[in-house]
Amino acid sequence: MSSKPFRTSSILCAIVCLILAAFAASAPAQSSPSLDKHARKVYHKLAKYSAGQYLHLVLSNSTSAYGALGTLSATKFTFTNADSNTLATYSYSDIDRIKTDKESIGEGTEPHHIRHLVPIAITAAAVAAGAITYETVK
Repeated sequence: MSSKPFRTSSILCAIVCLILAAFAASAPAQSSPSLDKHARKVYHKLAKYSAGQYLHLVLSNSTSAYGALGTLSATKFTFTNADSNTLATYSYSDIDRIKTDKESIGEGTEPHHIRHLVPIAITAAAVAAGAITYETVK
C-alpha cells in the first residue's frame, strides 16, 4: 500500500524533470557578443582605467584622439574628446593602441618622490654602518 504512492510520485517527479530539461535544452543561450582577440585586449586594458581617466587613443585609421574615458559596454565605449568636448562612441575594434601620458592634470596628481627616499636612506645607512665597522676593526 505504501509502495504504490511512492511509485506514482516518483514517476510524476521524473516526468516533470524531463519536461524541464526539454525546455532548458530548447531555450536559446544568452551570451555576450563575441569580440575578436584584439578587441578583447582593448576592452581589458580600458577596464583597468576608471571613468574620467585622461587617455590617448590611437585609432585603426592612424588618427589620434585625446580625452577622458566614459562608460564601457560589451561592444563599445564612450570617450569625451578633449579638443571639441564632444562625446564619441568607439567600438573596441576601432582602437589600435591606448596610451597614457606621464603628465597628469588636476589636484592630487603631483608626483610623489617619497618612493625614491627609501632606497636612498637604506643605502646611506648601509654605507654608514660599513664605515663604522671599518673604523672599529682598523
